[in-house]
Amino acid sequence: MERNQIMEAKTRILVERMTRDDEEAFDELYQSYSVKLFRMAYFITGNRSDSEDILQETFIKCYLHRKKLKQPEYFESWLYQIMVRTAWRANRKKKGKMKEFSFEEILNDDSNIRFAESIQKGDAIGPLEKILENEIATELHRAVNCLDWKYRTVILLYYYNDLSIKEIACVTGTLEGTVKSRLHSARVLLRKQLDSDYRKSEKGSMCHE
Repeated sequence: MERNQIMEAKTRILVERMTRDDEEAFDELYQSYSVKLFRMAYFITGNRSDSEDILQETFIKCYLHRKKLKQPEYFESWLYQIMVRTAWRANRKKKGKMKEFSFEEILNDDSNIRFAESIQKGDAIGPLEKILENEIATELHRAVNCLDWKYRTVILLYYYNDLSIKEIACVTGTLEGTVKSRLHSARVLLRKQLDSDYRKSEKGSMCHE
């Protein structure tokens, strides 16, 4: 049995135990998912304190509604759904007051590379290609910071958590077509931002020659 299958089997057993009111199983699930969920909440809100509150609220709701989860194999998507919707509600209450965050703290190097490669495919030529080759991390982080939080959410779920379009639609409560549209729009906006940043840097360097 592969490592992923072993982990899935272990999670399913823990979820089944949790639904039977086993608090130790719930604690183990909390330990397994809390870091990832906190990062996701922080990615959406850009605020550490709010993210901690969202994390706690997510797990409180998880435990209170544990008996509603009839299929343990869908626990992860179900948990993401609770967290994302809780974070979105928090964002709506604080609309226009979000702080900038460090994208570097959210994505690891492998995710950055995969993310950048996907943006680069097809439309990335010339100056944009050069940026992605030489300054992936800095430029990409700055560009993602400029995205609307709904775009940031689908980017995180798709590239960092490897959720499918169908799973993201379930988590966010939107149609699959909406998820595809947001991913496409996010990539277009990122390409434009990266291209614009490059032109500005080139213009600046010419002024100093």
